[in-house]
Amino acid sequence: MSLRLNLVSIAILLTVLMSTGTSSYAAAVDTELDHARALLADGHAGEAYTLLENREFDRAGDVDFDTMLGIAALDSGKPDRATLAFERVLAVNPNAAGARLDLARAYFALGDLARAQQELDTVAQNNPPPAAQTVIEKYRTAIADRLRAKANIVTGYVEGFVGYDNNITAVVGDFTNAVLVTYNLAGFLPTGNSILRSSPIVGTGGGVEITHQINDAWAIVGGADARYRDVTTASNYSSGQIDLRGSAIYTAGANVFRGGVTLEDFAQRTDVPTDDRNSVGLNMEWRHSYNERDQSSLFAVATRQRFPDIAVDDVDSIVLGAGWLHQFDGSHKPLIYVNTSMGKDSAQSLLANGSDNSRRYAGGRAYFQWSLNDDIDLFMNYGLLERSDRSMFARSSTVEFGNDHISDTTIGCSWRPRTNWTLRSQVTYTENRSNVALSDFRRTEANINARYDFR
Repeated sequence: MSLRLNLVSIAILLTVLMSTGTSSYAAAVDTELDHARALLADGHAGEAYTLLENREFDRAGDVDFDTMLGIAALDSGKPDRATLAFERVLAVNPNAAGARLDLARAYFALGDLARAQQELDTVAQNNPPPAAQTVIEKYRTAIADRLRAKANIVTGYVEGFVGYDNNITAVVGDFTNAVLVTYNLAGFLPTGNSILRSSPIVGTGGGVEITHQINDAWAIVGGADARYRDVTTASNYSSGQIDLRGSAIYTAGANVFRGGVTLEDFAQRTDVPTDDRNSVGLNMEWRHSYNERDQSSLFAVATRQRFPDIAVDDVDSIVLGAGWLHQFDGSHKPLIYVNTSMGKDSAQSLLANGSDNSRRYAGGRAYFQWSLNDDIDLFMNYGLLERSDRSMFARSSTVEFGNDHISDTTIGCSWRPRTNWTLRSQVTYTENRSNVALSDFRRTEANINARYDFR
């Protein structure tokens, strides 16, 4: 790697030439440091780091020791540990140019380009030796290249899946009896979307996202996704969906603020009236990172959803919620994410009886992940939604206010057999226990998905 020069000798030279308060004689007779220097010179940075790390508690604050420890940590792929050692050197001797140059290298390895640039500029102002000047220019060039690449990032994916769905339109099993209980009407047979159907399913999809980094704080993001789901034994119920989205992101330390707009168009190839719909949504989110393992979020979503063939289903919605993510310690990297939300739908049209489809709801979701190794993750996802009608007799002539208890449980496994490739298998069971018989249903869907991500 062009940037991975042998900086051990440069750092030592700079420490001797430009630092004060250190003892070259002490370093020369220090067997421990001599051994570490020899290991570094032979390319055994990891062994050098292990040797010195065992003595860190006793010798931290010794400029020569911390300099060597920092170089060993950096060259063995531990830039976070290296910054601590070099900062101790500079706390004792701010003129230690070698440590400052290596601190810039460590910040660069961590991706903290602004602080890397700051340290390089400080070293450059003190007329360093030619060898150090060469390193400074190489890193300045690398930082400029990274900033240009970071300014515009394009990512995307393509995927395909096969599976089976035992209730493709999420309807009640006994339609005739459900109509009798719901409306006190006998003898009605199911038609269209009311018929319970099961079928193998296949599908495909893809998407792209472009991020433009305006500066360290601001970025704008735009993206699009397209999906198609084919119901093989009932193709009249196949569907396609297109989503467009755009947002602005502001980052301030541990806080990330995001606001954006989404557009969705869903079309189902079925008889009129179709379940086609389109929506426009506005969303806002605030995420705060407490440390490397804990993050909280607050979010709000407002949506305008319209059904071209079923005007009584048109609603304007608003949802407020909060979430928490925690990464546990351990070799299996257990992770949990939970959120809770509440909201309401405001119907835009009246039903024939003067009621409407306005509803209120509250719910939550929990996601758990456990990694077998670096390539295989096991996961489980559980969601619960309590929903109630806001208008009397909206869904039944026998039930004054409808109430739904909707839950879904997903278990699955993700495997990354090669770089950028993911194979995911999962089973989802969804159930609505409703006091409105026509809204009651059970549904199980299983699928295997293959996805390729690119950047």
